[in-house]
Amino acid sequence: MPSTLAILGGKPLRTRSFPAWPVFDARERAQLEDVLTSSSWGGYPSPNRKAAEFAAAFAAYQGAHFAIPTTSGTSALEVALKALGIGAGDEVIVPAITFAATPYAAIACMARPVFADISAVNACIDPQSVERHITRRTKAIIPVHYGASLADLDALAEISRAYSIPLVEDCAHVPGARFRERGVGTYGALGCFSFQSSKPMTAGEGGMIVTGDPDLEQRCQSLINCGRRRPGDTFEGPLMGANYRMTEWQCGILLAQLARLPEQIEHKSRAAARLREGLGAIKGLAPVARDPRVTREVIYAFVFLVDESALGVSRNRFVRALRAEGIPCGVANDPVYRSALFPRESAAYRKACELAGANPDSAAIDCPGAERLFEHAIVSIPHECLLGDDRDVDDIIAASAKVASRATELATARLQ
Repeated sequence: MPSTLAILGGKPLRTRSFPAWPVFDARERAQLEDVLTSSSWGGYPSPNRKAAEFAAAFAAYQGAHFAIPTTSGTSALEVALKALGIGAGDEVIVPAITFAATPYAAIACMARPVFADISAVNACIDPQSVERHITRRTKAIIPVHYGASLADLDALAEISRAYSIPLVEDCAHVPGARFRERGVGTYGALGCFSFQSSKPMTAGEGGMIVTGDPDLEQRCQSLINCGRRRPGDTFEGPLMGANYRMTEWQCGILLAQLARLPEQIEHKSRAAARLREGLGAIKGLAPVARDPRVTREVIYAFVFLVDESALGVSRNRFVRALRAEGIPCGVANDPVYRSALFPRESAAYRKACELAGANPDSAAIDCPGAERLFEHAIVSIPHECLLGDDRDVDDIIAASAKVASRATELATARLQ
């Protein structure tokens, strides 16, 4: 193994590219041609032909009764909360580490997002922290299935039942995942998915809501379709909706993406097992283990943790050195309440807090687990790196071992 780190002037361990994303072939082209010649490209009436076909296929794959395509994962979360009747003065518990869309959905309802801490076991919301944050104003809990991990749905479902507070699962990272042989998104009142450009199945943008409740299905369909009612809808209203309909182009592409998803899931899961074994043998590195209750693993980001004291160098320096060796990696999402994409000084956030009886200037946010993980521990590798062959996985392991072997030198080196 080369002894000089690339970041210190040595030769990178890897110079060739990892597999490109997104993956497409003649199936996507055929779907687009079908939409083009159909003269039905989207819009009203809703759902269109491809939208109905994709909704049925996705619901069947996920094991849900109903599926509602939307413009994005963000709009899916917003619509899900509005379908539950969440509004001004309410609170929604969200994880401290997630993308800004998760707490934004509460703000879109004029509700206050409340930030629960993160478990180092799976990098997902900590059920004990969730329970500590429940108040009389709490009207929903949004667990986020993060990276390649699923939140503890056993514990969260019990909390949901005990307090009669619905779960809205944020499944943006894990389309197709199963917990105890049951599709994610079906444990909560509603589940929300994203098909944004980096996700494990993608049309550039797009989202999906799944539910088993006929009333919630009707309300979601109305909310994404400008508040319209379909013949036979019986939900109490009226609802003020918006245009959150997915186009036929996106639905066609996603039908093709869904067709290849099962093979990609299995391929990446096998690669992840190899990667966990290899990284786990390196002192100071600890891959997030696969929960035995996860019966179908979906990987959006492969996450492992750095123990800075055992490794002998900071996580940040380790990541910089690993990148220099040719391995794409990052430090995952920052605590969302610190994110520039979720400004707590904004008028919207401040008003949501005030409506819920909280002072936005003094409301305490205490998430030490999330802070420690983000500042010192988490490393993430994008899912497309696991779509290649064993040599790609072995290069990640070898590069990590190379950096770890020179940790002492790296810790004291002057970096540009």
